[in-house]
Formats: sequence, structure tokens, C-alpha cells
Amino acid sequence: ESDRLINPVFREFYSERDVVYEERRMRTESTPLGKYDEAFNALFWQASPYKWPVVGWPSDVSSITKAEADAYFGTYYAPNNLTGVLVGDFTAATVRPLLEKYFGRIPRGKTEPPEVVTTEPAQIGEKRYRAEAETSPTVRVWYHAVPFMHKDRTVVDLVTDVLSGRTGRLYKGLVTGRQVANEASASVDLKKYDGLIQVESTVKEGKDPAAVEQAIYEELEKLEDEPLPAEELQKIKNQAKANAFRRLSSPFSIAIQLMIYDGFGDWRYINTYAEEVDRVTAADIQRAAKQYFTKENRTVGV
Repeated sequence: ESDRLINPVFREFYSERDVVYEERRMRTESTPLGKYDEAFNALFWQASPYKWPVVGWPSDVSSITKAEADAYFGTYYAPNNLTGVLVGDFTAATVRPLLEKYFGRIPRGKTEPPEVVTTEPAQIGEKRYRAEAETSPTVRVWYHAVPFMHKDRTVVDLVTDVLSGRTGRLYKGLVTGRQVANEASASVDLKKYDGLIQVESTVKEGKDPAAVEQAIYEELEKLEDEPLPAEELQKIKNQAKANAFRRLSSPFSIAIQLMIYDGFGDWRYINTYAEEVDRVTAADIQRAAKQYFTKENRTVGV
């Protein structure tokens, strides 16, 4: 969608800009939680550019000029800001002349993309967001974590694996155990400059969201108070490595991973992930839970 906003090949810029706004409305404002997701994300990030929607806010879409769009396109959609990946049965000596022939003739951008200078400060107090929407009651808890290149990247990944899935602690604790929720999951989103741990649960009909929120904290506190049993740790390690192996099943999947990892800072993670998983200990899991699952570090949405 962002290409429609910044691509200078559209001659009827202002009519195309209207299309961008309509697409934004369809993707964000016409879904039950779309605009709430945007608002919650903007609350979670205090200073980081990650608080901005990809296409921008409605006022951005309606006020951008053709010259500004062209300048943006010239800066960011240039070969010097490009990552290309080839996957398959070939030799570099055969492919390199073709790359130079077809891509080498494209001039680099006149303006280098600026460095990101504003990073997220440590959160010093809990943030809360409460809204009403046409959807099932939902409790969302986000914690600030680490950027992709941090030493804890695989540790926090496994922390969320402990919590997720039908055999994970959140589902067993909230859905089948206390029976206050219909769904409960956790995930990690490690970006180039920062990262977060996301916990979300759909409240069971007739149950209080406050009870679901409290149940989430109780499950997280168990990770802080008690080391993960060896059998449970090995189970999540086996699952993580098996999923990584499945992601190598097609050239397209490999290409996507390489591009993402390179954009985040290290394409070699596709080769080292399994080794990093094996090195994680129960003490690492417990330490990370204590470090990141603090009240001051969370933003809560109901």
C-alpha cells in the first residue's frame, strides 16, 4: 500500500492519493480492531518511529505533496537501499554477470537514507488502554524486549514458545485450567532497533477481563519464580528446531527469511538459530522472565 503513496509513476497523484486513503480505511478502519490496533501500538512506543503506521495517519495521506512523495521514493526506493536474495541451484560466477547487466545500470540514489537517531527509552510506568469495539472482549499485554541483534533474541523467542500453543502454559492455565478465556497466546516481534513480547487472550463469555489479565500475570510469575523443568525446556527446543527445519522446505521460504534477517542485521541467523536454541538454559528463561515481565515495562489494552 505504501507504494501507491510514494511511487512517482502515478500521473494522477491526487486521485491516487484518494485511493491510498480508501485502502487505509479498508485495511484499518473497516476492521473491528484495526484502528484500535493502531492506537494501541502508538501508545506502546513512546519515541520510536515504530509508533507510526506504514501509510501514515489520515492527515499525512491528505497533506503530502507530489514533491514530497518523489523525494521519499528517490531516497528509499533506490539500489543502495535494496536487499536482493537469490536461492537455488546456481553458481555465483554464472549469476553475477546477469546481476551486473540488469541491476548495475540503475543509478544509486542521490540521497542516502538518514540514520535512525531516536530510539525507545526505558518505560518507567505501566500504560493502560481501554476501548469498546464490535468484537469479543480481549486482553492484550505488551512488554518491551530487545532488538534482533541482542544476545537475548533466542531466549525471548523460547520464552514465548513456553507460553504459546495448545500445550503452552497460557492455554492450559487460562482456557483449560481456570476456564476464563477461549484463546491465549504469546509471540515475539524483534525488529532492527527494538522489540516486544506480545501476550493476548480472548475472554470467555460471561467472564471478567480483569480476571483474565490477572491470570496472565500469574502464569508469567511462575516463569519468574521457578526454573523451567528440563523436560519442558527440551520439548520447546525440539519444537523450535523442527519449525526452523520446516521453514527450509522451499526456496521462497528461505529467500524470505534471508531478506528479513539481513534487514534486521544478520542473515546468518538462518544457519545459527538451532545452535542458539541449544545454548538456552532454564536459568536464561527465568532471568529473561524476571527482566522483561515487570509492571513498569508493560502496556495493557482491554
